Amino acid sequence: MSTARPIDVRCARDRLIDLLGLGETTPIRDVNVQEAQLTVNVGAPCEIILDPAQAGVRYELFDGDAPVVPACSVDGTGEKAVLKGPIIDRVDKTFRIHAKKLDPLTRETFLFQTATVKVGLATDLPVSTPEIAEVPRLVDHGSRVLVSISGSQAGATYGLIDGAGSPIPMTPPERVSGNKDGAITLTARRVTEDTVIRVDVQRTFDEGEGRAPLHAVLTAALPIAVRADRDLVVSAAGSPVLPQGSATITIAGSQPNVLYSAHVRALSTVDFVPDAGSALVAIAVPGTSGVEVYTPRPPALWQAPAGSVQHGDAMPGNGGVLELGVGPLLDDSIVVVQARKIHTVAGASLESAVQLEQAAVVPVRPEPASPLVLQISANADGASGTLLVSGGQPGVFYHFYPSNEASELGLPAYFHRRDERAPSMNKGIAATEPEGSDKGPRRGLRVEMDLVITRDPPAPAALDPAHVRPLDPLVDIAPLPLGGAVDVMAIKARTGIGWVAKRSVTVTPVAEEAPPSELGAAPEPAATAP
Repeated sequence: MSTARPIDVRCARDRLIDLLGLGETTPIRDVNVQEAQLTVNVGAPCEIILDPAQAGVRYELFDGDAPVVPACSVDGTGEKAVLKGPIIDRVDKTFRIHAKKLDPLTRETFLFQTATVKVGLATDLPVSTPEIAEVPRLVDHGSRVLVSISGSQAGATYGLIDGAGSPIPMTPPERVSGNKDGAITLTARRVTEDTVIRVDVQRTFDEGEGRAPLHAVLTAALPIAVRADRDLVVSAAGSPVLPQGSATITIAGSQPNVLYSAHVRALSTVDFVPDAGSALVAIAVPGTSGVEVYTPRPPALWQAPAGSVQHGDAMPGNGGVLELGVGPLLDDSIVVVQARKIHTVAGASLESAVQLEQAAVVPVRPEPASPLVLQISANADGASGTLLVSGGQPGVFYHFYPSNEASELGLPAYFHRRDERAPSMNKGIAATEPEGSDKGPRRGLRVEMDLVITRDPPAPAALDPAHVRPLDPLVDIAPLPLGGAVDVMAIKARTGIGWVAKRSVTVTPVAEEAPPSELGAAPEPAATAP
């Protein structure tokens, strides 16, 4: 490459030749085009330095074979000259420098050296989330987030970072290159916490160009609010429980920035019956050998289940196992957990709530001191009687054994349990389907007039049975000696959970019209299922 001194000498020589009219000279072609224009920011003009710019020569910038528009030129003075170029858009440019004598001969040529202008990084590109239209942007835990960039630059690569500048994992993991069309899409693989998505842009050059790598962050910021994680392990500790007892619901992997609350609903018979027409989730009942409860899949957003009641206050997660107490419980119950989160997006508060995917079932044992009434109705032989059972807990089977014997007295006594949620499960008087039901034909018996049902109307028979208390229902149990004792075992019909040890009760024969004697106090049942 020529130095400034020889060019100065040659310029002086050419001026002397022109002045004396000894010949015709053309512009010197090996003028040094300095590499001061290594990189130009998008939207900024470029500058090209000519050193020295030959006196009496006009230098003009060409894009290929045509002058740039608007025209860019400078007249040389024998010193360093700055040729101000056009605004640089989003692509690299290589300019030619046209040199033209200002004397009447107008000799012209192109300099040997060209001016290559590398475009810098544009940081004002439009950025959006095409799959999330609403603002603030609220997504489920673990969601992928698509980020669309318009006007990307060829030669640059783009990646995702969070507000702290840490990389956000992408799918695929490689950075995405800009292209001449400008539109590209980046995908955040899995967002789990509230974050601000930013776009990182980089550009590197060949080592021979002597240009330093470029790095910038786009101006646009995309705040993302993330709902609580639904997929946590929920279980019930301390179940089955006694009536009026409490259980502990454990949540593994609780999130510190989430509030958890337990919502409890008593189970009904229909919850133990799978419905093929619905999307249900089966939950194993602890303390049993294979009983399951069927519940609808949780909705996308929190909706308190019908009939549920919150037990206790909401508790913040601790990053590990969180315990929520529920109780007192009177009946078999299902517990669902609400996970509520308060987000701060662009300085404003936003609340979201979801139901955890897993629910827990807490079975409750039969009442240890139920109002069960036992009575012996004497048979004709005067030496034995039939056991009269009344006042049992609905939904419970009562098994009776001769005292200290293993053989059961006949069939167990069962006290029917009405199901308010599913009338089709009810049997007996007025146990019918509600109007408009699509469950098929009506079941049970409906009577459209006053009805009295009684067993063995008391004497005198002429009394109006509508005004006389009917006798207690008779459970047909094998005859047992008058004045004997029986052992009682109570078992929940739906879960099979009951008392482990039989409860011995002395039964005394009573007159037909005498009030029945209640089951006496008994020790608490053991805490395991039979």
